[in-house]
Amino acid sequence: MKAPAKIAWRSYRVAAGKAYFHQGVIGLSSRLLDTEEKVRDTLIHEYAHLLAVDRHGRIAANHGPLWQRAMRDLGAEPTRTHSYAVEPPRQSKEVTYRCEKCLKEIVRKRRLPRGRKFVHASCGGALRLVGEARIMNIPPKT
Repeated sequence: MKAPAKIAWRSYRVAAGKAYFHQGVIGLSSRLLDTEEKVRDTLIHEYAHLLAVDRHGRIAANHGPLWQRAMRDLGAEPTRTHSYAVEPPRQSKEVTYRCEKCLKEIVRKRRLPRGRKFVHASCGGALRLVGEARIMNIPPKT
């Protein structure tokens, strides 16, 4: 590699690490990596991504044979063995729209973009935002 990779601790909730190819940076999760073994395995895994992309370009960015060769060159088995307990991606609220023509309520995971008009596909009536509802089974952010 042209320059040594830099390490950045990030607050990833669902990924143990991430390789930033153009910057030559390996991001490690400060939330998930709590043992020396997890840090070492994740660091080797992400460094293999940087090495494969440095050798072969963006075509090697996945976990294919070029990444596997880089893992072997680093002295590690080319398998993705880590499965840390992670928080699932959370959706904090739902929104409800009502059709002005047929009065049907439509629940969505996120709001429709503002400044545009949307119509109900079934009847062609205009959709209006009724309200947002918090999903109760998701714990608050810590």
